[in-house]
Amino acid sequence: MKKLLLTLAACALAARAGAGVVVTSALDRTRVAADDQLVLSVTVTGDQASVPEPKLPPIEAFSIYDSGRSQSISIVNGHIASSVVYTYVLSPRSVGHFRIPPIGTDGAAQASTPLDVDVVKPGAKIAPDAAAPAAAAAPDENAPAAGDPSDTNATAAPTDARTGRTPAAMVVATLDKSRAVVNEQVTLTVRFLYSQEAQLLGNQQYEAPDLTGFLSMDLPPVRNGTTIIHGRPYAYSEIKTALFPIQSGRLKIGSAAVHAQVARPGGDPFAAGFFNSFFANPQAVVLHSDPLTLRVDPPPPGKPADFTGVVGRLAARASVDHADVKAGEAVTLTVDVSGSGNVQSIPEPPKPDLPALRFFDTESSATTDKAGDRISGRKTFRTVLVARVSGDVSLPSFRFSYYDPQSKAYAVAATSPISLHVAPGAPGAVPAAPSPAQSAPGVTAFGEDVRYLKTAPQRDPISAALVAFADLGPWHALPFAALALAALFDWRRRAADSDPRGRRFRDARRRAEQRLKAASALPDAQAADAAAHVDEALAAFVADKLDVPSAGLTLKTALDGLKSLRRPPAEPTLARLSAAWEEADLRRFAPGGVDGSDARRFAGEIADLIRTLDQEIGR
Repeated sequence: MKKLLLTLAACALAARAGAGVVVTSALDRTRVAADDQLVLSVTVTGDQASVPEPKLPPIEAFSIYDSGRSQSISIVNGHIASSVVYTYVLSPRSVGHFRIPPIGTDGAAQASTPLDVDVVKPGAKIAPDAAAPAAAAAPDENAPAAGDPSDTNATAAPTDARTGRTPAAMVVATLDKSRAVVNEQVTLTVRFLYSQEAQLLGNQQYEAPDLTGFLSMDLPPVRNGTTIIHGRPYAYSEIKTALFPIQSGRLKIGSAAVHAQVARPGGDPFAAGFFNSFFANPQAVVLHSDPLTLRVDPPPPGKPADFTGVVGRLAARASVDHADVKAGEAVTLTVDVSGSGNVQSIPEPPKPDLPALRFFDTESSATTDKAGDRISGRKTFRTVLVARVSGDVSLPSFRFSYYDPQSKAYAVAATSPISLHVAPGAPGAVPAAPSPAQSAPGVTAFGEDVRYLKTAPQRDPISAALVAFADLGPWHALPFAALALAALFDWRRRAADSDPRGRRFRDARRRAEQRLKAASALPDAQAADAAAHVDEALAAFVADKLDVPSAGLTLKTALDGLKSLRRPPAEPTLARLSAAWEEADLRRFAPGGVDGSDARRFAGEIADLIRTLDQEIGR
């Protein structure tokens, strides 16, 4: 009973915590080119000090990058209200009309409304949108940014019109440059300056400015120091942030704020110095910096076709864990890209089209370095590949195009080609070699999985049957019936030949079952050959259903293709396919410890899975 009461109380508290949470979302524009980016702002408000984070659903045809968040808290008559704005960058992956589904949180009383966006072809003219930032006159290119933070004596500070003096405490925000290119780093410096007359009490709370249209990264630590402005000494605390603009135009940076407690005037007139500050009544004040404007230019004309928007300076290197392998063995390809700029946004390089190699999914990792207040880092891509045939195979160079703001020109970081020397594998442990038409130049096939047999010619029994049939009288009409039946079969054959995709779709199960039957008939000593037949049967069945080549078909591509069919399989069946696919690859490329009986059992499981898939997909 006590546990039940505690559970009900926890549910009530959770319902109460989420009752006042409201989620809203907005786009900076509703129409974007395929080579451009969108900014999605998700605002979570609630009547509590902390609100839950939004739960982003999968957004079709977009890559999503986190661009940071900003938070504000207000307390009025003891009532707490907080609002957090989460900013995301959406990079289109295809052209068309898409809908961003509602976004909510755990226990939110109200989710956001869906948003529609149109993605057009690159280079298409886009009319100004009400959600897009308004364009304004471009500032002078040679005008320096106000208050260069590198000079502590040149800090731009407001002055009192009556006294001509700077205030006792203030917040000043500056940029290291007034003009940049999309995705070029711009450093924002926010200083909280205060003199001895400020009489600060307690700790101060910093509120970051609105950075819509930017990817932001903090540059710790907080710097402290002293400076003199207009003859007045100040102590300051300084926070720096690296900004990467993601769209062109004049982008606005909101006001930064510092919440502080100062001594209220009118304290004890007989107490001075420390005691006057100690016994003074605290007064809450909020200090704001002036908003800033940054002119952002689009990438200059002449960008390479493979340019992905990286601005900085890159270097690339590729390597393999071993270059001398046997056919059927796995090789790990590692591609490292390092340099300055937002290296984390570099996408995966495209895989080369080499029929002699089978590529698996790529895993990536990234590290970031913030030394000297400049963002740099390294991104590593690791791909497992398997050689299908013996011979010399050359991996081409991987290219990464970028824009160098120092030389104001496009450049390419390219890796050196890699040569693989593939020796013939052990009999039965090698995947099927591609046909000569599909083999790469310089690659020699050493085996095939199908060997065609020619039987010895036999005497034709049809001639003897016709001679005997000549004396049957009215039964001579049978040839005409046979001719009509042959014409019917010929018509059906021609109809099937005119639809090779449908014939391949319908015959997928029959061909797969023939391969599985052949695998089960192999003796126990050829368990590795049986594993290869089973793996090929499963991959060929899915490829026939999707009408795609079976060579190079990955599990991810197979699952995505089956889900897009008019009658997709059920989720449990897809889960069985995923597990069976991985086990088939393991048995084929690592056949140790697999005996004949176990191979036949696994072939039966694959046959049952293929029957289930064929029934759910339909013929």
